Amino acid sequence: MLGQDDKPDLTISDRTDADQSLAFEWSANGFEQLPAQYVWTGSGQRDDVYQPNLSLSVPETDDTIWSSECAADGKISTTIYFAAPAKMKADRSILWFETDASAQTLHYPVNYISNGQFDGFRLVQAADDPMFADMRAGKWAYVHIGEGADGTKLRISLANAAKGLNAFLPACSKARARADANSSVVVRYSCDDGRSIRATYLGNNTDRPTVRVEIGDAHYILPQVVSGSGARYEGRTGGPDGTSQTWHSKGSMGVFTESDTPDDNGSAERSTTCQAV
Repeated sequence: MLGQDDKPDLTISDRTDADQSLAFEWSANGFEQLPAQYVWTGSGQRDDVYQPNLSLSVPETDDTIWSSECAADGKISTTIYFAAPAKMKADRSILWFETDASAQTLHYPVNYISNGQFDGFRLVQAADDPMFADMRAGKWAYVHIGEGADGTKLRISLANAAKGLNAFLPACSKARARADANSSVVVRYSCDDGRSIRATYLGNNTDRPTVRVEIGDAHYILPQVVSGSGARYEGRTGGPDGTSQTWHSKGSMGVFTESDTPDDNGSAERSTTCQAV
């Protein structure tokens, strides 16, 4: 994972219009504007399913542009789901960020994360990073990832962003992280195929949350992976040619999926939907 102190191949000087603000660029040349159905939401809730989060998404769908969650040591891990620019070097790029209330254009090294399902740029920040203060104060954000015409430029409404940040950021404090690092929550589920699942959620506010899924005589330890909605955990038993398991929980529901063979297109998967009891 690339942090702010890492040195990518790209620097601020690679941006040919670095002397102009992003807001000026938008007014002069136009940025694509994110449609109004994308809404900022934030929560400090932490339980068996939900973790503190800030997201920009279309409600009730997996269509997400921005997702922030608590990371280790009271920091914030943010993923922005933009496509990789064609000229990107070594999966690294620069994120330029500005709001209409910003005193300056901020820039951050970002790393492109690709898992075949939720691909995007990730950065880790302190909870007091000036980006979040600018988001609280502004009405519009201007985001640019990539170089020149090859980059993605987006104008984003910040309506409700301050409310979401006020709920989310306090839950990521170092004190909360230490208190929750060794916590676990157990939830039992009844599934449509007649089986029962006992799910133990571990390390909720650490950088390596996992779930222990007990179903029938089997049990699996599954690490959390990126999810557009809810919490998703995936693992494989018996090496690269073994069986795979996925547990995807959201609200009081969960879906357990397993496959006996390597399965890139999902044709060999078996899934059952479960309800917390």
